[in-house]
Amino acid sequence: MKKKILLIGNNDGLPGVKIDLANYKKYFKSSTGGQWNDDEIIELLNLKKDNLIALIDDLKKQNLDYVIVVFSGHGGIQRKTVLELNPDGELFSESRFENISKRQVTILDCCRAYMQNISESLNEVRLVKSFSAYAGTRARFEKRISESLPQQIKIYSCAEGEYSHDTPKGGAYSKNLLESAYSDDSEFIYFGRTHVVASEKTTKEFKDQHPEIIQSKLLTTQQIILGIN
Repeated sequence: MKKKILLIGNNDGLPGVKIDLANYKKYFKSSTGGQWNDDEIIELLNLKKDNLIALIDDLKKQNLDYVIVVFSGHGGIQRKTVLELNPDGELFSESRFENISKRQVTILDCCRAYMQNISESLNEVRLVKSFSAYAGTRARFEKRISESLPQQIKIYSCAEGEYSHDTPKGGAYSKNLLESAYSDDSEFIYFGRTHVVASEKTTKEFKDQHPEIIQSKLLTTQQIILGIN
């Protein structure tokens, strides 16, 4: 199976971002997370916009079977969620991540506060993220992913118009998502179920943050999995 994970972050003023990316990498390399290899995981911190566009274009040409995109950092919203990639303030629309692969999950841990008349090409505008040895094997994980239907899942750490909180342990939502996945002893760990638990924990900790997920209403056996036991 050909698959890739993009771990993208902008840690300008956000010490929790590096923690988020390290935690995601640790999870996906674990037996629960599918035992991904190092060469399947691309870590990108404060990347230039042109370099990210070139990378995505290259990945689309590889006809990948499965892709996971994770972003942690600054963000806002103007029709679409917009990400700030680096300390230079380069903006990047979430739509650019779409359809890298037929099976894809995109997790955006950033603020989605409304923006006023901002173009993705403008660099002056700064977006702010608020501070505040199981039996699972790589082969089983890949087999289960290949059995899922083509689908696109989008996960946002907060609702439109809200702020996404950062903590000393990483982004509040990302921390809760991974903790919920690790604590799930089901044979297959699903994004939807894990999101519900993580979302409830996040909103309990920060009443002004309500994570969201967009996914198809497929049968459980047809869904992409987050992990395996």
